[in-house]
Amino acid sequence: MRISWFFGFGWTSIVTVVACGIGINLLSGPVVWALYVPFLLVALYMTVRFRLYSTQPWRRIHSRVMIAFGDLAEAEYDAAKKESREYDIRVPCAGLAQHLFGEDGAAISALLLDENRKTYYKELATEFPEIFLTGVTEERKEIVLGGVYQDIETSKLGPDILIARAIEQKHSRAEAANYLHALMLGKVR
Repeated sequence: MRISWFFGFGWTSIVTVVACGIGINLLSGPVVWALYVPFLLVALYMTVRFRLYSTQPWRRIHSRVMIAFGDLAEAEYDAAKKESREYDIRVPCAGLAQHLFGEDGAAISALLLDENRKTYYKELATEFPEIFLTGVTEERKEIVLGGVYQDIETSKLGPDILIARAIEQKHSRAEAANYLHALMLGKVR
């Protein structure tokens, strides 16, 4: 089971903290002090990651969906290599739509078309401009929104459109706009 999609950190972090904690309690001498460093660093990392996952609901959906997409993308990569053809991003995206939305996957797959994807993102930016304009001075708002629309126009197809739609279905359109904003700022990992 992958716990990273739920907590924001994986088993490696847990094992590191537990092992260092046991070592700190059972050992003595300078080794104990040396174990405090990874213990505190990893514990701090776990705390920050968990806080991000708790305060930003889109992160859990993004993480879980990207795990599924990784498997689909790997299968398409292997098939493309075997058939001596180019990797086609639409294949794993269509599989992801089916995985996420089941019977509705065919209808949602329309979002994978370039114009529908861009229209969906533009609607989010138009409906929730305050999300994209937080901390922006009044005289720069028009320029920033123009940049948002330009970024949407130049964006390429990827699983992000399906993730945004899944976030909208699970939480709200505003949360999908938060996801798009984080995506544009490069804060999505």
